[in-house]
Amino acid sequence: MRGVVYLLARLIREESGQDLIEYALAAGLVGSAGAAIAPPLVAAMRTAYQNWVTNTNTAWEPCAPAVGPCP
Repeated sequence: MRGVVYLLARLIREESGQDLIEYALAAGLVGSAGAAIAPPLVAAMRTAYQNWVTNTNTAWEPCAPAVGPCP
């Protein structure tokens, strides 16, 4: 029984793997945030690109070939 208590006390006091766990938790937090932000960001980028393409295509109208040179 004394050995189990000693091992538990030593496990609580020891800090050798603490930094690894902190880095893993930070990486998990960044990954979760990225997964939460990605879909709305992709949708906003798609809408912006489609608007740009639409505006670019409608901004230029070629001259009719029978009229002559474009002004």
